[in-house]
Amino acid sequence: MTLLNKFNLTTILIVDDDPSIIMAISKALDGLGRIVFAIDGASALELVVSEAPDIILLDVEMPGMSGFEVCDALQAKEQTANIPIIFITSHDELGFEESSFSHGATDFISKPLNHGVVAARAKAHIAHKQAIDRLQSLSLTDSLTGLNNRRALDEKLVSEWQHAKRNGQSLSLLMLDIDEFKKYNDHFGHLNGDNCIKNFADVLSKSVRRPADFAARYGGEEFVIILPDTEITGAHLLGENIVENIIKQGIPHAPDAERQIVTLSIGCCTFSSLTNTSPESLLEIADKALYLAKQQGRCCIYIAEESNAEIVVIKTSL
Repeated sequence: MTLLNKFNLTTILIVDDDPSIIMAISKALDGLGRIVFAIDGASALELVVSEAPDIILLDVEMPGMSGFEVCDALQAKEQTANIPIIFITSHDELGFEESSFSHGATDFISKPLNHGVVAARAKAHIAHKQAIDRLQSLSLTDSLTGLNNRRALDEKLVSEWQHAKRNGQSLSLLMLDIDEFKKYNDHFGHLNGDNCIKNFADVLSKSVRRPADFAARYGGEEFVIILPDTEITGAHLLGENIVENIIKQGIPHAPDAERQIVTLSIGCCTFSSLTNTSPESLLEIADKALYLAKQQGRCCIYIAEESNAEIVVIKTSL
């Protein structure tokens, strides 16, 4: 999973201890994107996290942390390993090129700088990186709803579970399912069924407002919401809000459905209230709660809680 650029613009990071070199590269790259800079390796690593650059132009020889060391640090982390790095160097001896690539550099440019060469190479590497980012985004997006897909969900759940465990925080999970969706599909047809799913996904997107919260299509008419640093009470309130928002849509259901309008059921669980959990078991527990909600009349939330080290499921009426 790559870092996200908060400005949604091409961001170029220039790292050099010589201000005149920074100015020269900035001039060469004028118009290609937003330029940020650092004069040492440690500051550069901080900027990578906060600015999520699309490309880094990096001096090899700097006091303190060398360009090779900065490159090694970036290569060691999954979030930054794919950022293209162009070394800026005065070295031209035999073996330097091989050494640069062995540290993870994408390219290198020799000093004195040729503005046309700097711009052309940076532009090419930015375009390549952004094309890869677009492909990655498509691979993690559900084509029907535009929500995150199952692959993205699996990656995010592991990441958030590890974060919650490491920091002693709560992690809540909602599993949601459109009630009697087969009857809807059989009566209205699959095209209308797809529209119903898209409408449902739109309600989820508008209901999940915190940047850290994560909504995904689990498969078919099932969805999952990951709620970092959220206790069961907060998850329950969000679930109620989503159920109410779906009811307000007033989507007519099939004539043989239990209710005249489309509703949903929810299974809910929280990491901090369960023993011996794993990312997979959180999904299993939420799914169990959802199953019971379906069995007991639908259009309700079931909450999995801990009681005497046993998992019990408590119905919440709406």
